[in-house]
Amino acid sequence: MSDRNPSASSIRRLGVALLPLLTAGVIGCGVQGGTTGAAGSTGSAGTTSAAGATGTAGATGDAGATGTAGATGAGGSTGTAGATGTAGTTGTAGTTGTGGTTPTGGTAGATPTGGTGGTVLSGVTVNIGGAEVPKENVIAFVNFGHSNMAGRGVSPATLRPYFFTETQPKSWMYHSGAGFQPSLEPKTAGDSGNNVNGMVSGGLSTALVKQAAAMNPNKYFVTVPFGAGKAYCSQFCPANGPCSGGIYYNNVMKGAKELKDKVTWGAIVIYLGVTERHGTQMDIDNYPQCINKLVTSIRTDLGQPTLPVLINDYEMGTTGPLAPTSAFALAIRPKILMIPTAVTNSAVIPTDNPIIPIEDIVADRPDLHHFNLLGHQMFADRSLQVLKDKGWAPWLTP
Repeated sequence: MSDRNPSASSIRRLGVALLPLLTAGVIGCGVQGGTTGAAGSTGSAGTTSAAGATGTAGATGDAGATGTAGATGAGGSTGTAGATGTAGTTGTAGTTGTGGTTPTGGTAGATPTGGTGGTVLSGVTVNIGGAEVPKENVIAFVNFGHSNMAGRGVSPATLRPYFFTETQPKSWMYHSGAGFQPSLEPKTAGDSGNNVNGMVSGGLSTALVKQAAAMNPNKYFVTVPFGAGKAYCSQFCPANGPCSGGIYYNNVMKGAKELKDKVTWGAIVIYLGVTERHGTQMDIDNYPQCINKLVTSIRTDLGQPTLPVLINDYEMGTTGPLAPTSAFALAIRPKILMIPTAVTNSAVIPTDNPIIPIEDIVADRPDLHHFNLLGHQMFADRSLQVLKDKGWAPWLTP
């Protein structure tokens, strides 16, 4: 009975007995299959992918870094050095040349100067007729002399409007106490004798500034004038100066001193010579030296040591006892012609070739030596041309 129906414990004992057999069978199969696994180590040969490390040889691609040598193309950036051309923008610095226009001078000069392209403005201005004008654009003349400067011209009639009524916007006179006024005769250098045969007479000063303005309309021209009949050189000298006299120096210089450092001085223009006969023999003999001392005083007072001087030759159209062939004329004319050797930056303005015309309307005076209106205009033209020819008048160029 017990053989046919084994107990549970019997079955357990049987399983225990069979377990080593089953385990051994399983282990046996794993050993054989593992050997196949060893062939799987051929998969280790799959480490042939390590041969893929030959790809490391692909690091030869690093040699491709020789392409970095292609950075020599960066050397092509030497073309960037062509940007040195940008340094050519240093040419922009050339606009510093624009800085050159900083002489605004030139610009203002153009406004109305000429100047002075390149002229540097001082910033000093003077009010003329309501306009503030830079001193560089105001050209002033000191004019003085005998009755010819005061003006005794009345003809030709066609020129009377030019001298007596027609104003010119850039032509002015200046008198202490009166200031700037349009230049018209006989108010420039006139004296008590500006009446010839019932007609108002005129002289040089108006013609001088009007003719100058015609040559350069970009500037203002101012006469600071004085004339006195029969006056001679030593009478114009300062009382305490290098030559005697002294009765007229203040008349000449009062207005001029008021304009010192406010204008550009153009020249000293003098009408003298024929009246030295009213002085002494010493006045005749020392005429060039007297002019030099007088001019030195004027230049010193104005702070203009090289200011040009223009003085008239003997009035070669003179008639009567004072004609160029007279004893007096033959004595004084050589002295007149010596002035350029006695006075620096001076010139004698010719009155002949052709003759500057003399006022012939006064029939009762046989010693006529006064220029008529046309004569004053001609003398002004000659004076300005001499200044220009000698290079003393850059302000005459527009």
